[in-house]
Amino acid sequence: MKYGYAAITLLFIGLLHTRTQAQGDNTSFNWKFEEGNKLMEEKFFNQAADIWTGLLATDPENANLNYKLGYSYFHSYNQKSKALPFLEKAAALRTKGLGGFNTTGYDPFDARERNAPVEVDYYLGRAYHLNNQFDKADVAYQKFIDETDAKHELHAQAVRGKEQTANARLLTASPLDYAISNVGPVINWAGPDFSPVLSVDGNALFYTSRRIRPDSSNSAVIDPISGQPYENVYVSYKDREGNWQKPEVLNINPPVGHLATINVAADGQTLFVYRDDGGNGNIYESKLVGEVWSEPVLMGSDINTKSWETHGALSADGNTFYFVSDRKDGSIGGRDIYRVVRLPNGEWSKSQNLSPVINTPYDEDGPFIHPNGRTLYFSSMGHNSMGGFDIFMTEMNDDGTWTSPKNLGSPLNSTDDDAFFVTTADGRRGYFSSDKIGGYGEKDIYFVDLPSDMEAEGLTVLKGYIIPAPGEELPPSTILYVTDKATGEVKTYKPRQRDGVYVAILPPCKEYNLDYRVNDKTVHTEDIFVECESAYQEINKEIYLSPVSLAGPASIVDLPKGSPPGKKEKGEKVDKGGKTEKEPALTDAQKEKEPKHVTPDASYADEYTKFYSYNAKDIDPNETRWKEFVDVVVGLIDKNGKANVVIEASASKVPTKTYGTNENLSRQRMEDARARLLEAVKARGKDETKLYLEAVNNLVQGPKYAADFKNTEKYGKFQYAKLKVR
Repeated sequence: MKYGYAAITLLFIGLLHTRTQAQGDNTSFNWKFEEGNKLMEEKFFNQAADIWTGLLATDPENANLNYKLGYSYFHSYNQKSKALPFLEKAAALRTKGLGGFNTTGYDPFDARERNAPVEVDYYLGRAYHLNNQFDKADVAYQKFIDETDAKHELHAQAVRGKEQTANARLLTASPLDYAISNVGPVINWAGPDFSPVLSVDGNALFYTSRRIRPDSSNSAVIDPISGQPYENVYVSYKDREGNWQKPEVLNINPPVGHLATINVAADGQTLFVYRDDGGNGNIYESKLVGEVWSEPVLMGSDINTKSWETHGALSADGNTFYFVSDRKDGSIGGRDIYRVVRLPNGEWSKSQNLSPVINTPYDEDGPFIHPNGRTLYFSSMGHNSMGGFDIFMTEMNDDGTWTSPKNLGSPLNSTDDDAFFVTTADGRRGYFSSDKIGGYGEKDIYFVDLPSDMEAEGLTVLKGYIIPAPGEELPPSTILYVTDKATGEVKTYKPRQRDGVYVAILPPCKEYNLDYRVNDKTVHTEDIFVECESAYQEINKEIYLSPVSLAGPASIVDLPKGSPPGKKEKGEKVDKGGKTEKEPALTDAQKEKEPKHVTPDASYADEYTKFYSYNAKDIDPNETRWKEFVDVVVGLIDKNGKANVVIEASASKVPTKTYGTNENLSRQRMEDARARLLEAVKARGKDETKLYLEAVNNLVQGPKYAADFKNTEKYGKFQYAKLKVR
């Protein structure tokens, strides 16, 4: 069959167009393939994933494209969960021969490569591992182990992966009784929020966030790796109702670059932060001056080196600093935890590797030392980690050595990274960050209520508010002096300027003098004794620089919202089964008995103490000692035209169903003492508005409850109300 000239011409043009289109398609594919590889090399995995998604749509059976997409998702900052199906398909499509059961012949940079490399089985094992499919993970890990030798950089990690799946099976089979909750949308947003740092009093939460600042000053300053704003430090404060307030961006955040939270000193006045100095991460400290944080200063000694220092924690007494470094000198492996101590001249000592009991050949990170100075929490990829970083705890022995680290278990720990764990001072609540499903953003901050057996022991936290006169600000010269009356040692504590909050750690078995001063003039002073046998306790003291009327709306003694309503029966006791029974009443001798360490404060005209049986709170107006105390109060009003009053109330650690919490019971006793005094003064024909509240203290103290509520000798001395007048 012969074609005419016109027909031949049309055929040639059609063939030329088809060939040119194919060449154009190949050129586009090759260019995008090259761009995807470059993005992966530069660790822009989210952007690379977009490239591979587009290319895979044109060739869905391409094992190499499936592998590259799965690999990119796996290493992305917020899309790791998408990796599994693409790695599964890449492994299923992978064949022997070119790019077969070894890396020989596989060319990751050749756009014509359609096979997947041997590494696909390792990453498939990791993806199964993260999804708690441990049997499938072991099969993939083992396949990779069989196809490679020990020289391969991922071989040891695959072996470790199988060890971790074994750990995970054991830990997930026996989950612990953790109640885990999201901190909420006030703190968290749609992007990453992580590395929580909690003040000892629990009223300030510092954390790291990648968000647009309230003034939008960083809206155009984007981290090229993540495509998000750089890490900045924020803080949120609790209001008097215990609710977190809108977070504030700290003034020390740089215009460009990362700044992240590490730790805060016990008094809340020094903040430790991480700064990325051109890839050489270092630890800095900043001081709170009024309401402004000072320019961060590089920490001294050899805490910082040319290596990567990532995290740290200061002990409550300020004398030991624990930090993380990947330095080679003295290292046990990877990132280790090191320690420096404060020298007599105030400088830091040379650093020492903390302990081979804690550090492993794998990475450790995120140390947090509890205010008791003995309990250390940290994250590790070693020990019996169930995958990635797990959170562990260890205790310091009397000789300075450490106990074998204990995995905090499931569901707190997961098969992914769990780190940046801190606790409240009582050890009953922990804060951490996680990218678990169901959060507000990529990473959210969560809290966990811990079992009662994790409560701290032998630790007393003095905290409260120093309250200026109505309409006035707290004088900057306000300082609390705490003197150890046995040794004469004096420590100073400056309240937070914004709200008058202060906090101090007090060792037990000691008597202290508290001296609150303004312009070096004492405005309130008193002596306190910290019990020797006490479990964790908080002494909540609120001091009025200008005493307020005891008869007025003194919010400080108002009961907190949500106090249990209903009838309150005297002597009610709740047993383990939820039933109630009556506790034997205290004998007359026990009622009148005071702890031997208590002596009347010479700075006050009189002091009255009422000891209670369990759950009781009333003061008998006909009691002789009470009448004597009221006589002194009335005499002061007649003499001076007023009387200043300090009220203290305490509850023991014996659980109370009637009042919900021991804190509520303590405050009820404080409120009852206030009401009884007002009634008594009014009954004497005096003006109750002449009573002024100088300070209030409420405590929950004494030994940990041991299901022995009938032991009135053990708990009775911690169940009281005390009034002092001058």
